[in-house]
Amino acid sequence: MFYQRPLLVIGGVALDITATASTNTNNGIQSLLHTSTPGIVRQTLGGVGRNVCEAALRTGTSSILYSAIGNDLAGSTILKGMTDMNMDTSLLDVLPTKATAVYNAFHSKDGQLITAVADMDIFDSLSMNKLQDVFKKFHPSLVCFDGNITAKAMEMVTSTCVSFGVPAFFEPTSIPKSLKIFDSSKTLLSGAIQYTSPNQFELEGMVDQAKTRFQSSSTEKSMLQYPVLPTNAPPIAHQTLPDALYLSNYIPHIITKLGEYGCLYVGPKQGQKHQKSMHYFTPEFLDPDTVKSVTGAGDSFVGTILANLVKNPFPEDLNIWQRIIPFGQQAAIRTLQSDLAVSPLIDKDLLL
Repeated sequence: MFYQRPLLVIGGVALDITATASTNTNNGIQSLLHTSTPGIVRQTLGGVGRNVCEAALRTGTSSILYSAIGNDLAGSTILKGMTDMNMDTSLLDVLPTKATAVYNAFHSKDGQLITAVADMDIFDSLSMNKLQDVFKKFHPSLVCFDGNITAKAMEMVTSTCVSFGVPAFFEPTSIPKSLKIFDSSKTLLSGAIQYTSPNQFELEGMVDQAKTRFQSSSTEKSMLQYPVLPTNAPPIAHQTLPDALYLSNYIPHIITKLGEYGCLYVGPKQGQKHQKSMHYFTPEFLDPDTVKSVTGAGDSFVGTILANLVKNPFPEDLNIWQRIIPFGQQAAIRTLQSDLAVSPLIDKDLLL
């Protein structure tokens, strides 16, 4: 019987509670504060790691999540929800003294975020002690970890990846969380992290931190040898390119999410050790009137790309990237048109 080595995702799982006011008043957002407001409240499964894992699973690859929940109502809701969609919950640690992660947002009627509270402290207590056993049991072909876990956990994840010869994909999650990979030089310099998927702001922060921690002039000079992007690429892609090239000296494959402006890929050039290849991906068409929620769109993008990398975790053929990144963009579009953090319409048609 054929056995596919799975994707192992290490990161956050949360219960998302979103309250949306039913009406807007003439006084705007201020009138919604300090009082009770009629509206709609939705509870959905979330968390970057969980979203990525679900998107990969829906795309058609075996995926498993390593995370933690509390022994509480939110944790029970997450367990039931994941079980109902056939997600493996065997690697969810139940921490009785900790509260399950909850993201609680309050939106105006037109979808504008008024305020939110993110309770994610539980991930500081996520233990990596059984990580070696997990690798031995599941034999993952690819590992993805997100910025919710601690810097120490990131160091343990990357060292374990090196021991087992498994590449890692880093999803930065936010600007502050993206910088954790620099807390220990072992994390980045291990060579385990082969891919990362920042937005332009996370990329800028990571490059600034890299220049501070690993001062080098040779990498910046070498960038001058690379060709520029085609003229049809928007200004933001041209502005992002130098940072992507710089960071690619430490993480080979940089997939920069540019939101409504598309995506920029920088990676090794096949058969040419000291040269880079790059490609700008135009955005997929999206009718703005069909957008229901932006939550989880970036995670869906990453999950579908990961699903396509599982069978071939070390692609340097630009043609492969030119096929799988648009799949990721299509997954993001489907989630933008869904009330859920990952669209149920993401399917195997997005798998090579």
